[in-house]
Amino acid sequence: MRFKATAADPRAALKGSEQQIARSVTAGMREITDGLKEDLRADVRESGLGQRLANTWRGQTFPRTGESTEAAAYVSSNAPKLIDAFGRGVTITARNRRFLAIPTPEAGVRQVSKRRSKGSTGNTLTPAAWERETGVKLRFVPSKNGGGVLVADAFYRRQPARYQGRKSFRPIKEAGPDKGRSFVVIFVLVRQVKLRKRLDIEATAKRWADRVPGAIAAHWEA
Repeated sequence: MRFKATAADPRAALKGSEQQIARSVTAGMREITDGLKEDLRADVRESGLGQRLANTWRGQTFPRTGESTEAAAYVSSNAPKLIDAFGRGVTITARNRRFLAIPTPEAGVRQVSKRRSKGSTGNTLTPAAWERETGVKLRFVPSKNGGGVLVADAFYRRQPARYQGRKSFRPIKEAGPDKGRSFVVIFVLVRQVKLRKRLDIEATAKRWADRVPGAIAAHWEA
């Protein structure tokens, strides 16, 4: 997802040398780039989607060096599919009649490092990756709604709080008593997930696009 804001014929509104106009336009567009990027990041944080997703917003002003009367601001996300999903509100359905596996806090982490992940799942924490990393076998418990959960015996040693944010964790290979066991839920299995709309990206982009003339004029006066 990318937004572009340009100044429409600034020479018609400003009187001065080409160099003066280019300087004002470029400075104004840099202000727009930074402001739009920071507002989009703030929208993500305030929507409860976290700092990591917020930081995927990037901004660039063109030209990258020098000044131009045709300077433009580009703001885009490095996670366009996620941003689009929360910007529209979509339903994600499991493929091939399988389940979507959603890790719970009991899993310890939500991702594994790219170096340690295998296959095409990237660094997403999957049940197979969790079993491989911990050495603990998961057990499937069905639910009445057609889904289920993957559980581990309660003897599984939970990760210390200071490790909960890291991308990989040490293998855990421990045996527990045969009787009197209970379990903890590691993954929730569902057929589909409905993501509600949390972001109004177009409104934020339009608000900053409307500020382009004023930003240029302010730098002209300065």
